[in-house]
Amino acid sequence: MAGKSTHSSIPVAGTQESIKGVVCAIQDTSFFVGMNNSGQPICVKPSKTSANYVTVGGITSIIKLMFAGLFFLFFVKCGIGRQLLIKFPWLFSFGYFSKQGPTQKQMDAASFTMTFFGQGYSQGFGPEKNKPNMSICTQVKGPEAGYVATPIAMVQAAMTLLNDTSDLPNTGGVFTPGAAFCRTKLIDRLNQRGIEFSVISSSEV
Repeated sequence: MAGKSTHSSIPVAGTQESIKGVVCAIQDTSFFVGMNNSGQPICVKPSKTSANYVTVGGITSIIKLMFAGLFFLFFVKCGIGRQLLIKFPWLFSFGYFSKQGPTQKQMDAASFTMTFFGQGYSQGFGPEKNKPNMSICTQVKGPEAGYVATPIAMVQAAMTLLNDTSDLPNTGGVFTPGAAFCRTKLIDRLNQRGIEFSVISSSEV
């Protein structure tokens, strides 16, 4: 799927446990939505070739990340190196990290885009005897993720809990965000405030 991006893509450095956690959340949400909407559970299985990638601007950014990674790898192995990394994060990350945090200008210029590719089945088809016959590409994009988009999402989730009570699950328990908010107007609220959800394409394979 990395080849579908127009930017340079590198694998996300994360543990298998973190990836499994995301997959479990998706599976739990899909099962809940399927059982409550149609009475039939929706089965989500990760592809054998599934992976997470982050896109960067180009070869220059990749080289910077490689050198920053090498600095980090060597310096964390000794006490003096760790102290230097903590004291001068901007120096060893080529300006990517600092103790001051981003300026207002940097936050105004920053944004995020997450693109998802998936395959599945149309109505009447299933995984028992068929290969996936549908493909879909969706996207979520918005302003700077940490200081701008996160507060927007948290506040709108709280507003949804207050105003869309009748659309929340009827029974108590522990829910994933997708299961808890699937019938609410949360996505509409986020779309109106700059965090946009969209379907880029959907077609038969």
